[in-house]
Amino acid sequence: MRVGALSLENFRNYELQKVELRPGLNLILGRNAQGKTNLLEAVYRLSGLASPRGPDSLLVREGAETALIHADVTRGSRTVHVDMELRGGRAARALINRKAVPSAKALGELAVSVFFGPDELSLVKGSPDGRRRFLDDLVVKLRPAQVSIRRDFERALKQRNALLRGMARGTQSDQGSLEVWDETFCSAAAALGAARLRALAALIPFASRRYREIAGGGELDLTYVSSWCLPDAAAAALSDPDEIDPVQLAALLADRISQVRRGELERGMTLAGPQRDDVNVGLDSPGSAFGMLDARNFASQGDQRSTALALKIGEHDLLSGALDDAPILLLDDVFSELDPQRRRWLRDAVRGIGQTLLSSAEVDSYQSLEAEAVFEVSQGMARLLEAG
Repeated sequence: MRVGALSLENFRNYELQKVELRPGLNLILGRNAQGKTNLLEAVYRLSGLASPRGPDSLLVREGAETALIHADVTRGSRTVHVDMELRGGRAARALINRKAVPSAKALGELAVSVFFGPDELSLVKGSPDGRRRFLDDLVVKLRPAQVSIRRDFERALKQRNALLRGMARGTQSDQGSLEVWDETFCSAAAALGAARLRALAALIPFASRRYREIAGGGELDLTYVSSWCLPDAAAAALSDPDEIDPVQLAALLADRISQVRRGELERGMTLAGPQRDDVNVGLDSPGSAFGMLDARNFASQGDQRSTALALKIGEHDLLSGALDDAPILLLDDVFSELDPQRRRWLRDAVRGIGQTLLSSAEVDSYQSLEAEAVFEVSQGMARLLEAG
């Protein structure tokens, strides 16, 4: 899949910009804070998922009420025109071939992107929230119809928390209503947990293989960490995802909720569920004498960067096979953070991988990349420098 003609209006620092992207490697050059990343961000937003850099309110150019993205998107043999309107504080709207779609999230059926930037190191050493978001986005990328799973869970969690807050304050005491929401919450949570486990199980072999390539050996291991889906159950699910049973997961969560009931009533919040889960990243680095260690606490920054890169390129590999079409790869200022060995590996990896947008502030270092198009960005203006 790929984006061809791309037009931006009042998007970030672009007042009006048009570019014609090529099918292979597109190199976006320019000094920092000129708008390179904004081009990649616009392409990612065409997938219907939230920007990896912030809410839609930040995407609208200062002084404007809305931002517009127009693009020709090709998937397989089908090319369509997409118009997208972003409005701060309100849901995005989209048209496909001039016809409105119920939700901008429907664009996930057309365009899928994988974004990797300097902040992606947080996938390894950051808070659990980032890893949960990565996994939930992967669930939707694999099957766009699963977007409702997260929405149903968030609705059930919100309603249950509201009831628990009322009971903690003494303004509500309806135990029967809580039991009803327990059942609804456990069912929605089990569906989300099952989808996460299936997505993680699918990702592990691809990410592990990419880590061995990048690091020159060693092993990468990903485990699902949860207070309600116990280690044995999570390990069994990851080893045999076809046997994951949402009914069994719901029963495990219901049992855990009964154990923390008193604490929930005292604190007025849900204390068990997918909203508190995490993915643990374990590394057995090349030459290490200590075996598998927690990458967040014990890996060097170089190993953490290799791991984050392996997760993202592994995601691209997984999606390419699952969707029978390579997603768009967006690499934001990655080379500046990599040593020469990892630069060479990434340069070779992106050749022939499908449409790639790679931004860089190193204006004089692009000759060896053999890009199909080179753009220069300066002060919110992009111009084509070279086309292959």
